Amino acid sequence: MTDHMLKKMEAPALAAEGPLEDIQRRAEAIVNPASGLANDYLNLFNEIVMLIEQLPAMPELIEDILKWRPVTYQSYFSKSILPGRVSALEAYEKLDLTFRKDFESVVADLDRRAVGAAVAIRRQYKKDTDTSSPVMSELCERVGQALREILLTASDLVNHGRRTQRETEQERADRLIYGAHRRTA
Repeated sequence: MTDHMLKKMEAPALAAEGPLEDIQRRAEAIVNPASGLANDYLNLFNEIVMLIEQLPAMPELIEDILKWRPVTYQSYFSKSILPGRVSALEAYEKLDLTFRKDFESVVADLDRRAVGAAVAIRRQYKKDTDTSSPVMSELCERVGQALREILLTASDLVNHGRRTQRETEQERADRLIYGAHRRTA
């Protein structure tokens, strides 16, 4: 969405509240009170996952994938035009150190895997420029799914201020098999 379109959409809100009140309200809303983190940062990762998953059907996305680079939380909001960027940075500095390290660890894992995915896609693309080939499609599906799993952990941290315990595929299979076995016994 262009800046012009955003301004047109925001115009009624500015007129109703006044510019300073609207900016303050949006600035406060950017930081999740449960965690002290802003969900907007995760858009960086949602974007690369969507690009990767759509690549087999949209070959023009290859350049965007190959140009993708990690950006730290602080850098993301330092360069942001969002009204709440200052609030997001201030809240980040006040985070519990253990929680912040946990979040940064998850982000480092996302960064590493996203860069690794781009490298694997680049390698495959050099071998075969057909982005819709079965090999490329499988690669994009696999790395997209792996990134989404870690992104869920990051989302839990941002949205709930903690990691949510997730059932692994093996645990789910064991539960279903064991549960079915118990009902028939």
